[in-house]
Amino acid sequence: MKEFLQKHKIILHTLGPVFVGDGKVLVKREYVLNKRERKVTVIDQAKFFRYLMRSKKLESYERYILGKSGSMQSWMYEEKIPFKDLKSFTAYEYSCGDVAELNTMKNILTFIKDPYGMPYVPGSSLKGAIRTALLGADILKNHEKYSHAVDYFSQKTYFDCHNKKDIDREIKSINREIQRVEEIMFCTKSKDEGNQTVNDIMNGLCISDSKALSLEDLTLCQKIDIHVEGKETSLPILRECLKPETRIEFDVTIDTTECDLTIEQIRGSINLFLRGYNKLFLEKFKEETLYEKDVMYIGGGSGFATKTVLHELLKKSKTRSKTVAGIIDLNLPGKAKSEHKHSQDSRWGVSPHTCKLTEYDGGLYQMGACSVEIT
Repeated sequence: MKEFLQKHKIILHTLGPVFVGDGKVLVKREYVLNKRERKVTVIDQAKFFRYLMRSKKLESYERYILGKSGSMQSWMYEEKIPFKDLKSFTAYEYSCGDVAELNTMKNILTFIKDPYGMPYVPGSSLKGAIRTALLGADILKNHEKYSHAVDYFSQKTYFDCHNKKDIDREIKSINREIQRVEEIMFCTKSKDEGNQTVNDIMNGLCISDSKALSLEDLTLCQKIDIHVEGKETSLPILRECLKPETRIEFDVTIDTTECDLTIEQIRGSINLFLRGYNKLFLEKFKEETLYEKDVMYIGGGSGFATKTVLHELLKKSKTRSKTVAGIIDLNLPGKAKSEHKHSQDSRWGVSPHTCKLTEYDGGLYQMGACSVEIT
């Protein structure tokens, strides 16, 4: 009897830093940057409170947090607290790499961790990336299947929105069309016509959370945008990221009674989507590495084109840059619209007009890039 559960492993090797956030933020009084040792030390607040009580520095610390506070390390310096005392109130620490050169400290977006405090990558992050690759690849191969969506988005070159109600209406309309696109690809079963999520073949693709990683796999990275014309902009956003060359292992199970996908189809879709991403977006950035095969982008900060299929839908459309720019703008608050300047994307011939990078060990890397090994 043929086994209906197919077992596989997917192993990612990070080519650039990878960020999967837990939704939490460290403010500058919750960590210490040791520039000499190039380390970030995150403070255990309960242990720190006990330290303040023992050392009779609680009142000084209260004045620090209530005032226009500088960095935690500057307060420690003023209070003559040696770095060796940090060990008594450390939650965890990791390398801060090139961020050690920063003169002003920012908030840090933290990486997701298990109950034991170890970083890991949720299976949902990999599954989401695979879902996007499968959909993008099918659109590239079978473009005519999605003609309704192609026509719909080709006409979305201008949004006549005067208030939040207009914006919400447009966003709902766009989301409905994207849902229709996904249903064409994934909702091929006929269990329940009233609930398409039940009919989704991806229900049969089960991906475990990754094996636990080490705190030594973490580094601190700053968000960097590269303009299509080559200008580099460092942004005040810091993230805990997995270092390049980190190995991330997942167990994959395909329930063939629910899902007719094969592991070969998944591998092929990853590569076709990668080629489409390169051709439709990344090759516009002349200095960027174009990975040829067995590479995917996961996690936060990797960029709009790695998470969506609009470029694939509009691959033949002359309005592609204008449509993508308009949809991005539609989802931005007023101030961000003027700052991001997506209205000029059609002028640059690509939308968005920036590629998402970060710096590590003196070099620039594409955020989220991972080589893929499937067994």
